[in-house]
Amino acid sequence: MAKNLIPEIAHMLGVELGEEFKVEGDNRTYWFDLDGLHSGEYVAEDEDDAMLHDLLCGEVEIVKLPWKPKKGEDYYTFSGSDDIWRVSQQHWTCHPFDLAVLAKGWAYHTREEAESALPKVAAEMGVKFI
Repeated sequence: MAKNLIPEIAHMLGVELGEEFKVEGDNRTYWFDLDGLHSGEYVAEDEDDAMLHDLLCGEVEIVKLPWKPKKGEDYYTFSGSDDIWRVSQQHWTCHPFDLAVLAKGWAYHTREEAESALPKVAAEMGVKFI
């Protein structure tokens, strides 16, 4: 039996299996799974196949969507006092705080991503950080 190359294709295109993304010039949401490329709307199978062809041939580019935690998932953001901020782990509950952090672009999948972003955010906000 031949090896399923879809995981490698997704990786080469810069996305993971199950990760939703858009394609330039198209409003639909797409994702890869082991069966291939799928869109978020009901379309004829050949439309998804045509989009896969366009992606593989470099005719269109993937537009990554901002990461959003799922309910119950941990994420990283900033906390602290008025003048000293640090990275902290939070638990996504769709609370207004969670939604505000996400809207501001301050919800990160990993501690490393948040730590990397903190110096710039702290400078913009005029606070110190640790």
